Amino acid sequence: MVDEFQLELLTIGWLPDLPEDGDLCAHGHVLVRIGNSILSDAASDEWTVSAGALYLLRTLTQNHSSEAPICDQLLPCCGFTMWPHPTSDDVLIFGCTNGIDWNVQHEPDAVRLTAADGATVLLSDKQYQAKVLAFVDAVEHFYQRSQPKSIPADPHDAEGYALFWREWHRRRAAFA
Repeated sequence: MVDEFQLELLTIGWLPDLPEDGDLCAHGHVLVRIGNSILSDAASDEWTVSAGALYLLRTLTQNHSSEAPICDQLLPCCGFTMWPHPTSDDVLIFGCTNGIDWNVQHEPDAVRLTAADGATVLLSDKQYQAKVLAFVDAVEHFYQRSQPKSIPADPHDAEGYALFWREWHRRRAAFA
């Protein structure tokens, strides 16, 4: 299997017009390449990398279709709010329809990634896991060295933020 997938956090930060403790979502530039297709790079828009990291964690155990009807791009533009999922222990992150997306299809001992332009690569499960976990860990490291976040006053928002981190840690611990 040829390793032709790049997933690299290029920059990360908080929104400049908010106090550091008030921005719950980390933003940044990401390099994403599938085969010869560059989906995102330093010249691209900034993405909500914290939501993206959680979405990528989900792809370690679940397939992902870029044609899903809800706004859950693997690298979303934004995430306005986080709420409890009504039928699972996961969190719903609501944002806009802008973002970068690709398909993730699990096969026996491998993961197939397909870009919108049809570029496709096949990686071993371990290769894919290593790339996703490196990205996820870089985002979490940024949170750990930043100021603690102010818990939202709205109880639904506060519960959603707590669920975000519970889901994150639950999914990450499965690959410790």
